Amino acid sequence: MQNNVHQDDKKVKSAFRESTEITLSYFILAYAYIWFSDWLISKYVLDPSTAQVIQSIKGFISLGLIGLVYYIIVYRRVKKYLSNNEQLKKVLFELEYQNKQLAILEEKHFNLAYFDALTGLINRNRLEIRINRLIQNKTPFALLHLDIDDFGAINELKGHKWGDEALLLIAKELTKVGKEHIVARMSEDSFVLVFYQFEHLDEIKTLADVSINKVKNLMSKQSEAYFYSASAGVALYPDHGLVYGDILRHANLALSAAKKNGKDQVVFYNTFMHQSKEREYEITNAIKPSLQNDEFYVVYQPILDFKSGEIRKLEALLRWNHSSMGYIPPNDFIYLSEISGSILELTHLLYDKVFGQIKTWNQMGKYFTVDINISPKVLMHPTFIEDIERYIEKHEIDNKQIIIEITESMALENIDQTIIVLKQLKDKGFLVALDDFGSGYSSLTYFKHLPVDIIKMDKDFIAKIDKSPSERHFLKFVLDLSHAMSKKTVLEGVETIEQVEILKLHDVDYVQGFYYHKPLEVSQLNKIIQSK
Repeated sequence: MQNNVHQDDKKVKSAFRESTEITLSYFILAYAYIWFSDWLISKYVLDPSTAQVIQSIKGFISLGLIGLVYYIIVYRRVKKYLSNNEQLKKVLFELEYQNKQLAILEEKHFNLAYFDALTGLINRNRLEIRINRLIQNKTPFALLHLDIDDFGAINELKGHKWGDEALLLIAKELTKVGKEHIVARMSEDSFVLVFYQFEHLDEIKTLADVSINKVKNLMSKQSEAYFYSASAGVALYPDHGLVYGDILRHANLALSAAKKNGKDQVVFYNTFMHQSKEREYEITNAIKPSLQNDEFYVVYQPILDFKSGEIRKLEALLRWNHSSMGYIPPNDFIYLSEISGSILELTHLLYDKVFGQIKTWNQMGKYFTVDINISPKVLMHPTFIEDIERYIEKHEIDNKQIIIEITESMALENIDQTIIVLKQLKDKGFLVALDDFGSGYSSLTYFKHLPVDIIKMDKDFIAKIDKSPSERHFLKFVLDLSHAMSKKTVLEGVETIEQVEILKLHDVDYVQGFYYHKPLEVSQLNKIIQSK
């Protein structure tokens, strides 16, 4: 404020000085002109009439000088005014431009803060605001957290450009489903739909199923040979929470349950999920102490040559009998050990027990190849091959007696690196099997590139072959394709005589399932081996 006053004072002083200079200059010139002209007239003009005429002319000249001086004053003032006005226009233009740029930046900042850059859907920040408004207005709603199963793996295979295009299409389809509701993108491959105009829970179930099917159908069209699924968890307001954080957390718990239960489904939150999560924490914390207490053991499920009926292979399966919690199923602890990092220690335990048992059977004159399921974290570990060879050397067995099993989903998680590791295994004499083939998003594109010796076909391939001709045709197609590519096949999950009779009509290499044998402890298995 003081600076502005100081500048105004300067302008006033400048104007006063300029006006004074012009006025003084004019008075000096005018006085000199009058004095000098009068002197000339009095000296050289003797005729009074002539002198009067000259005085008149002199008066006109004086008026002209006054006008000239006035013109100069006005001109300089106007020029300065116009110059200042032009400067003002430039300043105003610059301010207007800066305001526009500021508005653009504010809009970009707003969009970044509240909207997803790829799909244009609202993001998690804006979603929280919208949901809090519903809660403030006490409007009942259902929050559906939808996730595309294993999207990241296929995205890596197909490329991120394809992935972005697919996500855009998914966003459009979900927007159609939730056009009267709220649709948001939470992360790369997960979305949230908030349904707040419904009367019955059946409507929510229908909308959830429609959403999942839209995604599956769309992805199937886009990805050709890949088979997609999507999972979703649902939490309700006010039934499952009174604040945004609780509702979202409960929807995520339901989504985790959907994933754990086999994916491709919608699960509604219930209070038992908390108990399940607490049990997961309890199991996770018990793994390492149980390793030290030797509470893990190995069972073996025989794999039979289908034509001869002889046991040629075995699948080694890790089991856990906890001192206080009792028997804990593999599905309950394997994936938790992967999350916690204990899977490496469990796998080393498996190496030691299985390779030691193979040595014992070799000494008995019974030679088997044994399947070992390997976790992605173990397969990608820098010392994986070095570790397995160390245990083989310790127990003095042959590399060819070991079959390394990987699953479809594992192969796709990092397919380039997986192929490199599998080739290294084969170069060292190990056999490689692709387990659970057909249980997920099978692709003939990568199937032909994976260096595997054995295809273990998921039990879904034969679950309905005694009831559906199309299932039998599809089974034949996969068997023929596998054999054409010089790969042996193992049919898992053989459970009924009807399945066995139908399999006799096909070119099947090996079978495995409860119809023949359940997983057996070593003592039980030895009785069967010694009886033959």
